Amino acid sequence: MVIHPRNLALACVLGLAACGATEPTPGAPAPAAGPAPGAPGGGFAGLFGPKEQEWRFEFKEPKPGPRAPVTAAMHSEVGLHRVADVEALAARLDLGCSDTSIRATMEGRRKAERKRIEEARARGEDAVTSASLLDRKSKREANPQVRYSCPKTRSEQLTDRPRPPSEGRLLFVFDSAEHPLRHVSYQRTSKDPAPALADYQDAVAFYTGVYGPPSRTPSRELPAPDADGAVEIPVATNFETEWAFSDLLVKVSLLRYASLITVGERVEVPPGIRPDAPRLGKPAPADAAGDGGAPRPAGDGPANKPASEAPAPAAPAPAP
Repeated sequence: MVIHPRNLALACVLGLAACGATEPTPGAPAPAAGPAPGAPGGGFAGLFGPKEQEWRFEFKEPKPGPRAPVTAAMHSEVGLHRVADVEALAARLDLGCSDTSIRATMEGRRKAERKRIEEARARGEDAVTSASLLDRKSKREANPQVRYSCPKTRSEQLTDRPRPPSEGRLLFVFDSAEHPLRHVSYQRTSKDPAPALADYQDAVAFYTGVYGPPSRTPSRELPAPDADGAVEIPVATNFETEWAFSDLLVKVSLLRYASLITVGERVEVPPGIRPDAPRLGKPAPADAAGDGGAPRPAGDGPANKPASEAPAPAAPAPAP
Protein backbone atom coordinates (compact mmCIF):
# COMPACT_ATOMS: atom_id res chain seq x y z
CA MET A 1 0.00 0.00 0.00
CA VAL A 2 1.35 3.37 -1.00
CA ILE A 3 0.72 6.13 1.52
CA HIS A 4 1.01 9.77 0.57
CA PRO A 5 3.62 11.58 2.68
CA ARG A 6 0.98 14.01 3.97
CA ASN A 7 -0.94 11.06 5.43
CA LEU A 8 2.08 9.25 6.82
CA ALA A 9 1.72 10.64 10.34
CA LEU A 10 -1.94 9.61 10.48
CA ALA A 11 -1.14 6.18 9.09
CA CYS A 12 1.53 5.80 11.74
CA VAL A 13 -0.96 6.54 14.51
CA LEU A 14 -3.48 4.07 13.05
CA GLY A 15 -0.85 1.39 12.70
CA LEU A 16 -1.03 1.29 8.90
CA ALA A 17 2.64 2.15 8.39
CA ALA A 18 5.97 1.76 10.14
CA CYS A 19 6.86 4.67 12.39
CA GLY A 20 10.62 4.60 12.17
CA ALA A 21 12.88 7.61 11.72
CA THR A 22 12.68 9.33 8.38
CA GLU A 23 15.25 11.33 6.43
CA PRO A 24 14.87 15.10 6.14
CA THR A 25 13.30 16.36 2.95
CA PRO A 26 16.06 16.96 0.38
CA GLY A 27 17.07 20.61 0.34
CA ALA A 28 15.41 21.44 3.66
CA PRO A 29 17.73 22.69 6.41
CA ALA A 30 18.17 20.45 9.38
CA PRO A 31 16.46 21.73 12.52
CA ALA A 32 18.66 23.55 15.00
CA ALA A 33 19.86 21.33 17.79
CA GLY A 34 18.34 22.14 21.16
CA PRO A 35 20.46 22.81 24.23
CA ALA A 36 21.95 19.83 25.97
CA PRO A 37 20.29 18.72 29.21
CA GLY A 38 21.44 21.00 32.02
CA ALA A 39 22.81 23.60 29.61
CA PRO A 40 21.74 27.27 29.93
CA GLY A 41 18.45 27.83 28.19
CA GLY A 42 17.35 24.20 28.49
CA GLY A 43 14.05 23.08 30.02
CA PHE A 44 12.17 25.49 32.27
CA ALA A 45 15.31 27.58 32.77
CA GLY A 46 15.16 28.45 29.08
CA LEU A 47 11.49 29.39 29.32
CA PHE A 48 11.68 31.59 32.40
CA GLY A 49 15.31 32.65 32.63
CA PRO A 50 16.33 36.29 32.11
CA LYS A 51 16.28 37.28 28.46
CA GLU A 52 17.57 40.60 27.21
CA GLN A 53 15.95 41.82 24.01
CA GLU A 54 18.04 43.77 21.53
CA TRP A 55 16.66 47.17 20.53
CA ARG A 56 17.54 48.63 17.16
CA PHE A 57 16.98 52.29 16.33
CA GLU A 58 15.84 53.54 12.94
CA PHE A 59 17.86 56.69 12.30
CA LYS A 60 16.77 59.36 9.82
CA GLU A 61 18.36 62.69 9.01
CA PRO A 62 16.13 65.79 8.99
CA LYS A 63 14.72 66.60 5.58
CA PRO A 64 15.74 69.77 3.75
CA GLY A 65 13.68 72.76 4.79
CA PRO A 66 13.49 75.64 7.24
CA ARG A 67 15.04 75.08 10.66
CA ALA A 68 13.29 76.15 13.85
CA PRO A 69 14.57 79.50 15.13
CA VAL A 70 14.02 78.44 18.77
CA THR A 71 14.29 74.97 20.31
CA ALA A 72 13.91 75.92 24.00
CA ALA A 73 10.57 75.17 25.63
CA MET A 74 9.26 74.70 29.17
CA HIS A 75 12.66 75.26 30.79
CA SER A 76 14.33 72.68 28.55
CA GLU A 77 16.30 72.55 25.31
CA VAL A 78 14.97 69.98 22.84
CA GLY A 79 17.75 68.06 21.12
CA LEU A 80 20.30 68.96 23.79
CA HIS A 81 19.27 68.33 27.39
CA ARG A 82 19.75 64.91 28.98
CA VAL A 83 17.95 62.97 31.68
CA ALA A 84 20.19 64.41 34.39
CA ASP A 85 19.32 67.92 33.24
CA VAL A 86 15.56 67.45 33.58
CA GLU A 87 16.02 65.69 36.91
CA ALA A 88 17.88 68.75 38.17
CA LEU A 89 15.19 70.97 36.65
CA ALA A 90 12.45 69.04 38.44
CA ALA A 91 14.27 69.46 41.74
CA ARG A 92 14.73 73.18 41.18
CA LEU A 93 11.06 73.73 40.28
CA ASP A 94 9.89 71.43 43.11
CA LEU A 95 8.13 69.02 40.74
CA GLY A 96 7.19 65.45 41.58
CA CYS A 97 8.44 63.37 38.64
CA SER A 98 9.26 59.78 37.80
CA ASP A 99 10.06 57.56 34.83
CA THR A 100 6.78 56.00 33.65
CA SER A 101 8.21 53.99 30.77
CA ILE A 102 7.29 50.29 30.53
CA ARG A 103 10.86 49.30 31.42
CA ALA A 104 10.93 51.46 34.57
CA THR A 105 7.41 50.39 35.56
CA MET A 106 8.24 46.68 35.35
CA GLU A 107 11.50 47.14 37.23
CA GLY A 108 9.55 48.93 39.96
CA ARG A 109 7.16 46.00 40.21
CA ARG A 110 10.07 43.55 40.43
CA LYS A 111 11.74 45.63 43.12
CA ALA A 112 8.53 45.68 45.17
CA GLU A 113 8.10 41.91 44.73
CA ARG A 114 11.67 41.20 45.82
CA LYS A 115 11.15 43.37 48.89
CA ARG A 116 7.96 41.47 49.72
CA ILE A 117 9.80 38.15 49.42
CA GLU A 118 12.64 39.31 51.65
CA GLU A 119 10.23 40.59 54.30
CA ALA A 120 8.25 37.33 54.23
CA ARG A 121 11.39 35.24 54.61
CA ALA A 122 12.55 37.44 57.49
CA ARG A 123 9.28 36.61 59.27
CA GLY A 124 9.83 32.92 58.60
CA GLU A 125 6.97 32.72 56.10
CA ASP A 126 6.88 30.97 52.74
CA ALA A 127 7.57 33.43 49.94
CA VAL A 128 5.75 32.31 46.81
CA THR A 129 6.33 34.40 43.72
CA SER A 130 6.10 34.32 39.95
CA ALA A 131 9.29 33.57 38.08
CA SER A 132 7.83 35.15 34.96
CA LEU A 133 7.59 38.49 36.74
CA LEU A 134 11.00 38.48 38.38
CA ASP A 135 13.07 36.91 35.62
CA ARG A 136 11.43 37.07 32.24
CA LYS A 137 11.37 40.38 30.37
CA SER A 138 8.82 41.12 27.67
CA LYS A 139 9.64 42.45 24.23
CA ARG A 140 8.08 45.78 25.18
CA GLU A 141 10.73 46.19 27.86
CA ALA A 142 13.42 46.13 25.20
CA ASN A 143 12.39 49.69 24.34
CA PRO A 144 14.92 51.89 26.20
CA GLN A 145 12.69 54.97 26.07
CA VAL A 146 12.60 57.22 29.15
CA ARG A 147 9.31 58.99 29.90
CA TYR A 148 10.01 61.43 32.72
CA SER A 149 6.53 62.45 33.83
CA CYS A 150 5.63 65.21 36.29
CA PRO A 151 1.91 65.01 37.16
CA LYS A 152 0.12 67.71 39.13
CA THR A 153 2.37 70.42 37.72
CA ARG A 154 0.79 73.84 38.24
CA SER A 155 1.14 76.42 35.51
CA GLU A 156 2.66 78.92 37.96
CA GLN A 157 5.55 76.50 38.52
CA LEU A 158 6.51 76.94 34.87
CA THR A 159 8.00 80.40 34.62
CA ASP A 160 9.25 80.13 31.03
CA ARG A 161 6.18 82.16 30.03
CA PRO A 162 2.98 83.38 31.70
CA ARG A 163 0.12 80.87 31.48
CA PRO A 164 -3.49 80.94 32.64
CA PRO A 165 -3.95 79.06 35.94
CA SER A 166 -4.08 75.29 35.39
CA GLU A 167 -2.73 71.97 36.63
CA GLY A 168 -1.56 69.11 34.44
CA ARG A 169 1.25 66.81 33.41
CA LEU A 170 4.67 67.97 32.30
CA LEU A 171 6.36 65.24 30.24
CA PHE A 172 9.91 64.79 28.96
CA VAL A 173 10.62 61.93 26.52
CA PHE A 174 14.05 60.51 25.63
CA ASP A 175 14.66 57.70 23.14
CA SER A 176 17.03 56.26 25.74
CA ALA A 177 19.06 57.44 28.70
CA GLU A 178 21.94 57.99 26.24
CA HIS A 179 20.02 60.31 23.89
CA PRO A 180 19.10 63.98 24.18
CA LEU A 181 15.59 65.25 24.84
CA ARG A 182 13.16 64.48 22.00
CA HIS A 183 9.82 65.67 23.39
CA VAL A 184 8.52 68.06 26.02
CA SER A 185 4.84 68.77 26.61
CA TYR A 186 2.47 70.26 29.15
CA GLN A 187 -1.05 68.84 29.09
CA ARG A 188 -3.80 70.10 31.40
CA THR A 189 -7.47 69.33 31.79
CA SER A 190 -10.39 71.55 32.74
CA LYS A 191 -14.14 71.13 33.19
CA ASP A 192 -14.90 74.73 32.24
CA PRO A 193 -14.85 75.35 28.47
CA ALA A 194 -14.35 79.12 28.66
CA PRO A 195 -10.98 79.17 30.46
CA ALA A 196 -9.84 76.13 28.45
CA LEU A 197 -10.53 77.99 25.20
CA ALA A 198 -8.73 81.06 26.53
CA ASP A 199 -5.75 78.88 27.51
CA TYR A 200 -5.58 77.38 24.01
CA GLN A 201 -5.77 80.79 22.33
CA ASP A 202 -3.10 82.15 24.68
CA ALA A 203 -0.73 79.31 23.76
CA VAL A 204 -1.39 79.76 20.04
CA ALA A 205 -0.64 83.49 20.32
CA PHE A 206 2.59 82.80 22.20
CA TYR A 207 3.96 80.25 19.72
CA THR A 208 2.90 82.42 16.77
CA GLY A 209 5.06 85.16 18.25
CA VAL A 210 7.98 82.74 18.47
CA TYR A 211 7.66 80.77 15.21
CA GLY A 212 5.54 82.98 12.96
CA PRO A 213 2.34 81.98 11.15
CA PRO A 214 1.40 78.33 11.79
CA SER A 215 1.90 75.62 9.17
CA ARG A 216 -1.52 74.15 9.92
CA THR A 217 -4.63 75.48 11.63
CA PRO A 218 -7.85 73.78 12.78
CA SER A 219 -10.07 72.56 9.96
CA ARG A 220 -13.13 74.12 11.56
CA GLU A 221 -13.74 77.46 13.22
CA LEU A 222 -13.12 77.75 16.92
CA PRO A 223 -16.22 78.10 19.12
CA ALA A 224 -16.91 81.63 20.30
CA PRO A 225 -18.41 82.76 23.63
CA ASP A 226 -22.07 83.66 23.52
CA ALA A 227 -23.60 86.87 24.92
CA ASP A 228 -23.25 85.50 28.46
CA GLY A 229 -19.64 84.41 27.95
CA ALA A 230 -20.50 80.70 27.84
CA VAL A 231 -18.56 78.48 25.43
CA GLU A 232 -19.75 75.24 23.87
CA ILE A 233 -16.85 73.09 22.65
CA PRO A 234 -17.98 70.16 20.44
CA VAL A 235 -17.18 66.69 21.73
CA ALA A 236 -14.35 64.66 20.13
CA THR A 237 -13.28 67.48 17.82
CA ASN A 238 -9.54 68.12 17.93
CA PHE A 239 -8.63 71.76 17.39
CA GLU A 240 -4.92 71.72 16.62
CA THR A 241 -2.47 74.38 15.49
CA GLU A 242 0.94 73.28 14.23
CA TRP A 243 4.32 74.75 13.33
CA ALA A 244 6.44 72.30 11.30
CA PHE A 245 10.17 72.60 10.66
CA SER A 246 12.71 70.11 9.39
CA ASP A 247 14.13 69.68 12.89
CA LEU A 248 11.23 70.62 15.16
CA LEU A 249 7.47 70.16 15.47
CA VAL A 250 5.32 72.38 17.68
CA LYS A 251 1.65 71.69 18.42
CA VAL A 252 -1.08 73.32 20.50
CA SER A 253 -4.32 71.36 20.87
CA LEU A 254 -7.79 71.69 22.35
CA LEU A 255 -9.94 68.58 22.74
CA ARG A 256 -13.13 67.87 24.65
CA TYR A 257 -13.95 64.34 25.77
CA ALA A 258 -17.25 64.01 27.64
CA SER A 259 -17.17 66.78 30.26
CA LEU A 260 -13.39 67.24 30.28
CA ILE A 261 -11.48 69.64 28.03
CA THR A 262 -7.77 69.07 27.49
CA VAL A 263 -5.33 71.76 26.41
CA GLY A 264 -1.88 70.62 25.33
CA GLU A 265 1.29 72.21 24.08
CA ARG A 266 4.21 70.14 22.83
CA VAL A 267 7.61 70.81 21.29
CA GLU A 268 9.47 67.84 19.83
CA VAL A 269 11.85 66.53 17.23
CA PRO A 270 9.65 65.00 14.50
CA PRO A 271 9.10 61.25 14.99
CA GLY A 272 11.83 59.10 13.43
CA ILE A 273 14.31 61.96 13.06
CA ARG A 274 17.55 61.81 15.05
CA PRO A 275 16.88 63.51 18.39
CA ASP A 276 19.85 65.85 18.15
CA ALA A 277 18.58 67.29 14.85
CA PRO A 278 18.03 70.80 16.32
CA ARG A 279 21.75 70.95 17.20
CA LEU A 280 23.09 69.88 13.80
CA GLY A 281 25.27 72.59 12.32
CA LYS A 282 24.80 74.85 15.33
CA PRO A 283 27.54 75.78 17.81
CA ALA A 284 27.12 74.52 21.34
CA PRO A 285 25.64 77.25 23.55
CA ALA A 286 27.73 78.72 26.36
CA ASP A 287 25.40 77.02 28.84
CA ALA A 288 24.17 73.93 27.05
CA ALA A 289 22.05 72.81 29.95
CA GLY A 290 20.31 76.17 30.34
CA ASP A 291 18.54 76.48 33.67
CA GLY A 292 18.31 72.73 34.19
CA GLY A 293 21.87 71.55 34.68
CA ALA A 294 25.57 71.98 33.91
CA PRO A 295 26.99 72.89 30.48
CA ARG A 296 27.95 70.03 28.17
CA PRO A 297 31.05 70.23 25.98
CA ALA A 298 30.82 69.61 22.26
CA GLY A 299 31.28 65.96 21.32
CA ASP A 300 29.79 64.65 24.55
CA GLY A 301 27.48 61.69 23.92
CA PRO A 302 25.49 60.39 20.95
CA ALA A 303 23.91 63.77 20.22
CA ASN A 304 27.19 65.08 18.79
CA LYS A 305 28.20 61.97 16.87
CA PRO A 306 27.65 61.53 13.12
CA ALA A 307 24.71 59.43 12.02
CA SER A 308 26.97 56.52 11.18
CA GLU A 309 28.13 56.32 14.83
CA ALA A 310 25.24 57.49 16.93
CA PRO A 311 22.39 55.10 17.76
CA ALA A 312 19.25 56.14 15.98
CA PRO A 313 16.01 56.74 17.81
CA ALA A 314 12.76 54.97 17.16
CA ALA A 315 9.65 57.09 17.01
CA PRO A 316 8.43 57.63 20.53
CA ALA A 317 4.89 57.28 21.88
CA PRO A 318 4.34 60.60 23.30
CA ALA A 319 1.34 61.32 25.33
CA PRO A 320 -1.78 62.35 23.46
